[in-house]
Amino acid sequence: MTKKAKTSGSGIGFSLQTISLDQFAVFEEDYKAEEKTRFDVALTFGINAEHKMFRVSSRIAFGQQKRPFLLIEGSSEFVIEHEAWESFILDDSASIVFPHGFVAHLAALTIGSIRGMLYVKTQNTQFNQFLIPTINVAEMVEKDVRFDMKKGDVLS
Repeated sequence: MTKKAKTSGSGIGFSLQTISLDQFAVFEEDYKAEEKTRFDVALTFGINAEHKMFRVSSRIAFGQQKRPFLLIEGSSEFVIEHEAWESFILDDSASIVFPHGFVAHLAALTIGSIRGMLYVKTQNTQFNQFLIPTINVAEMVEKDVRFDMKKGDVLS
């Protein structure tokens, strides 16, 4: 079941289509309880122009000494309402630009989903202590996200 939602104040209509756990790995041999742990997060974005969908993927790793011991990757796909999608297409019809605040909101939803996945996957293990902290995604997504289409691609 999908539910219509709007970002607060932006008026951009979208619905969450899918949430996926794309990769999960624990490398127990690389974890040392006495060593300091680092946390890394990466975001990537994609679109499916035919279905007016925006994809957020995130890779989150906990590691020590340049080696991850806990790795999770997940993604979410959001259907963008037709009017909003059309408003993001540039005049040349060869590019589409998503506002950074909107993208940050979708990224925050995705990371929140991954947070829950990690908790469930590590339940009853020593790795359950590693929670994904709250992240100011707006600092990670500082610019609008632009996709340039190839000849023959259709945005609308």
